[in-house]
Amino acid sequence: MNFDNHKLGFFAKLNWCLFVLHYCEREGLVPYFELTSRNYVAPERGADWFKYYFINLALRRQGYADDFRPRYVTRIRRLRELRLPGWCYHDLSLEHAADLVRDGLGLRPEIADQVEAFRARHFVNRRVLGIHFRGTDKTVEAPRATWEYCRDTVRNYLDAHTDTDALFVTSDEAAFVGWIKAQFGDIPVCSRDDHCRSDGAAPLHVLGAAGDNYLKGVDALVNSLLLSHCSIIVRSSSFLSAWASLFNPQVPVILLNRPHDSAMWFPEVRIIERSWNQYLPD
Repeated sequence: MNFDNHKLGFFAKLNWCLFVLHYCEREGLVPYFELTSRNYVAPERGADWFKYYFINLALRRQGYADDFRPRYVTRIRRLRELRLPGWCYHDLSLEHAADLVRDGLGLRPEIADQVEAFRARHFVNRRVLGIHFRGTDKTVEAPRATWEYCRDTVRNYLDAHTDTDALFVTSDEAAFVGWIKAQFGDIPVCSRDDHCRSDGAAPLHVLGAAGDNYLKGVDALVNSLLLSHCSIIVRSSSFLSAWASLFNPQVPVILLNRPHDSAMWFPEVRIIERSWNQYLPD
């Protein structure tokens, strides 16, 4: 399948891949993916940005080379064009989805190396609370949480869990990361030196001039993987940090804002069922 819709971000496209993996597992099929939306394509790396970051493990297990391409590839712009049965979306648990991701989407070594280098420097032998704040256009899908609400939630958790050693923070809003660091001078706060952040209301995935498209994807994927290595995550509604629960379904989550009913998608719909709400401000 060739997924080509520039309106969707990095992890929204991976969600499509997940549903296809689920269908192929049930039907005994071997999936093939191409992601060609222009917001992540770096022409010098080829037209398929799936291959920038991932290895199709199902193809590899069948003996195909990583650069294999079928003779016929169906190109779609909307998931409904595949006419997948409803169970592809509705009967997935986080644990089953995590198994599909682990068995189907292998990380390129250079991505795994970045995650491990940061984790070794900042996370090892520490209890790390991860913070992800998704701002910009996210009010379309969920009520916007305020920075102060996020700060107060983190403080409530820290007051109850004094063994927390550090915070890891990531956000698409440039100013938020520095603001959080200023709010928590009593505990180490680390963050990646991301290549791309938004200074306005436009989401990163549509900012074609925001920098190298490849590095834009690296930022998204590595930050999500790092969140999955945290001891707990405080986060606003977002596919990026929701996928941290697919990379590690055991990590507890404190969700700051519930998506609108019209945007109650997987995996958020499953994460809400187990969110730790006791630390949210009154």
